[in-house]
Amino acid sequence: MAEVGLRYDELDNQAAKEAALKAFIAFYIHQYRLKSLEIMGAKASNEVMGTINHVLKENSYHGAEELAEISERLCKPAYEEVLSELTDVKFNQEGQPIVPLEKLWQKEEEQLPKED
Repeated sequence: MAEVGLRYDELDNQAAKEAALKAFIAFYIHQYRLKSLEIMGAKASNEVMGTINHVLKENSYHGAEELAEISERLCKPAYEEVLSELTDVKFNQEGQPIVPLEKLWQKEEEQLPKED
């Protein structure tokens, strides 16, 4: 039986919310560096994502871990807002994604229309 999962907003355990947020931030930064935020931008506020992207650009010389720490400190509410808008991203009670975020996005990308 597949696990149903909870949206970020439905997590009631602070440690689970923190784990979910950290996983999402790492994924977001990875997608940002790949210049692959179109799918997310179609589902979440572009204004909020612009705030995050500005911080990422200004601090792009940092490594991924340090960049994640800096951007979480400066943009935590923005990340939480984007994550709340991504209703198809589900987590278990510990805050781990039910479907790895990379796989979820890969499925989304496969459904995009192909250019001829």
